[in-house]
Amino acid sequence: MRLEEELKNYDLQLINMLKRVKTMLDMSKESLQNSDKSKALNIIEMDDYINHLDEDINNHASIMLSLLQPVAKDLRQIIAGIKISTDIERIGDYAKTVGRFVIRSEGISEDIAVYTDAIIDLLIQQLDDTILCLHTLDINLAYEIPLKDQKVDEVFVNAINYIEKKIHEEATLEDFHYPIRLVSTFRSLERAGDHIKNICEAIIYRIKGQHIDFG
Repeated sequence: MRLEEELKNYDLQLINMLKRVKTMLDMSKESLQNSDKSKALNIIEMDDYINHLDEDINNHASIMLSLLQPVAKDLRQIIAGIKISTDIERIGDYAKTVGRFVIRSEGISEDIAVYTDAIIDLLIQQLDDTILCLHTLDINLAYEIPLKDQKVDEVFVNAINYIEKKIHEEATLEDFHYPIRLVSTFRSLERAGDHIKNICEAIIYRIKGQHIDFG
């Protein structure tokens, strides 16, 4: 009975961590829209909390593995949780990159905000689905979520193409701040989508014991 209770709490830790990084992405969108440096600083501070949650989950996993001797399905749940926690922590790092961009830059124009809003909205939708998937262990949803990452990649490519176009337009170049940092910010958001796919791979492993690679 103790192991069952510990595993239940373990899942709650992971879901709480997912909700926290979703909040960080929500705040990233708002801070980019308004060039809100105070909110950006909050994002950076929240990443420390995400790192602590990652440590707590790993410690919890170690205790269960060493003291409660889980087998088969329970063992897969613990291993999957360690992987999921690592990927959530990386998403937090990428949200922190957005916060740093806001602090160091003079803001983004409305035409660029169209792309940042779009890619963050897609990531938030995927995180909502991932939270639901982890809660319900819906195997079909675990396979469906990674397909949505194609849209994230499309927005990323369109954004980079647009930035390149702006760089080559001398008329707008003087009003276009920090293009390299901006590209790096978009790259971070695109990579956050990759880590959501990794989480789905871990959920599928937990449910079916199969190793899936969504690339």
